[in-house]
Amino acid sequence: MSTQYELSAADIESFRVNGFLECGFSFDDAEVEFLRELADDEFHRDSPARVLEKDGHTVRGVHGSHLVNDGFARLVRSLRTLRPAMAVLGGEVYVHQFKINAKRAMVGDVWPWHQDFIFWHHGDGMREARAINVAVLLDEATDINGPLLVLPGSHRIGMLDIDKRHSDDVWETHLSADLDYAIDAPLLSTLTADRDIVPIKGAAGKVFLFDPLLVHGSGANMSPIDRRIVLITYNRTDNVLEEVAEPRPEFLAARDCTPLVLLDNESEGGFAPARVC
Repeated sequence: MSTQYELSAADIESFRVNGFLECGFSFDDAEVEFLRELADDEFHRDSPARVLEKDGHTVRGVHGSHLVNDGFARLVRSLRTLRPAMAVLGGEVYVHQFKINAKRAMVGDVWPWHQDFIFWHHGDGMREARAINVAVLLDEATDINGPLLVLPGSHRIGMLDIDKRHSDDVWETHLSADLDYAIDAPLLSTLTADRDIVPIKGAAGKVFLFDPLLVHGSGANMSPIDRRIVLITYNRTDNVLEEVAEPRPEFLAARDCTPLVLLDNESEGGFAPARVC
């Protein structure tokens, strides 16, 4: 197995301190173009896993694409996504959640400030935050196209005590611009009193990691440039979800915790997108 795409001890320590990390490796232009084509196919596929913006026709995001798309099934097992997740979490993992956030030019709406883990803890029965998000940029993320915004070090606070905003258990409210467990202005003011807001910017193909307890959000995309991003949430296989009264769909919160195996035919220079999983 190639030793390429491994995190250093300094990388892992930086992640522990800050709650996020820009990896020193990426996907090349051909691979990014392939992933964009796959994403656009998913955006046009009518499915319950596809969520729309408030206008009722612009795609906001698609979930669980790795379950139905061979290219994305390979992506979640790539050396550049799965290997760093296993290194940080220190064991075998599976995909708890997979999503492609569209953030379309001029119409991509906000993602309010929040922590991911509170949704998985209350909604899915995830016991501990022994999970990690791996983000792959499909477009360049800039200051003006609604980049992901993070509060470095906020993951060390633990899960914030936030009341659920909606009384029902409709899972679509977990994915809208009117999020359950959104962080309000007074709490955000407290959280930013001793830490800066940092935008996650970078070229298409860049890979970032961030902790499920990291406070983050993103503004509306007011630019003419899309900001598509793949977000893969890996969970430790021994961090099994507890039973909940109304489980969310498998495409949104997986209960199959079979360990993932790294691709055994990913060449040193490429993702080999044409091969079928």
